[in-house]
Amino acid sequence: MGTVFLVIRFALALTFAAAGVLALVTGRIAFSWLRRSVHRPGIWGAGALLLGTAIGLQPVLPFEVQIPLMLVGLLLIGLSQLWWRRRVSETD
Repeated sequence: MGTVFLVIRFALALTFAAAGVLALVTGRIAFSWLRRSVHRPGIWGAGALLLGTAIGLQPVLPFEVQIPLMLVGLLLIGLSQLWWRRRVSETD
């Protein structure tokens, strides 16, 4: 049963990390259902990359390091959906 959880954990970590790198490099969100709700793809990508790193390195990271990494990643993902893009005014 432990091997199943190991495979699931690394698949989840790889998915988050790859989506985070894609969002950081291209500015696009890999998951189509999130494209409308994410207003800052760079911040979302950084959060997803942190979250994927924390999940993937869970066996070797101490608890005091892994949990703050996951929380910061989740915070960045949440903030990327709340912060609106600045609108450029036409009078400038």
